[in-house]
Amino acid sequence: DVTTGCRNWILTIEDTRAHPPGSESSNTLPEVFLSGALHGNERVGPTTVVEVAHLLLESAACEALPRGLPPSPDADVEVKSNWESDLAAAESCRNKLAQRGITELHRRWLARLVTTRRIVIVPTANALGYFQNRREEAGVDPN
Repeated sequence: DVTTGCRNWILTIEDTRAHPPGSESSNTLPEVFLSGALHGNERVGPTTVVEVAHLLLESAACEALPRGLPPSPDADVEVKSNWESDLAAAESCRNKLAQRGITELHRRWLARLVTTRRIVIVPTANALGYFQNRREEAGVDPN
């Protein structure tokens, strides 16, 4: 419906553990803005920036494994089992990224971006135009 429009999604990726909201480090994080498309008939950009978001998050999650330090030799069975599960998940995740051409260097670089930046992604600023595959929104060019 031209009168009600569509929702515009905004994704924000940031490491809130390293930079808690309201902290000085959070307030001074460099920001990166990724726009998928301004016009509704620009079809590739929105999918591309959503895939970029997925790759950034996947790399950061993969790089965060295993969590913590290796258990001590006298740790209980559950702690050791959790560590082994994390190691297996890390290996699986890293192998999947490698199969897609993401090297260790690139995976670490992508994860570092997530840890050291606030990344704001707008897949399409003209959601209604995208839905209608029209450059304009309600007859207005968003430029």
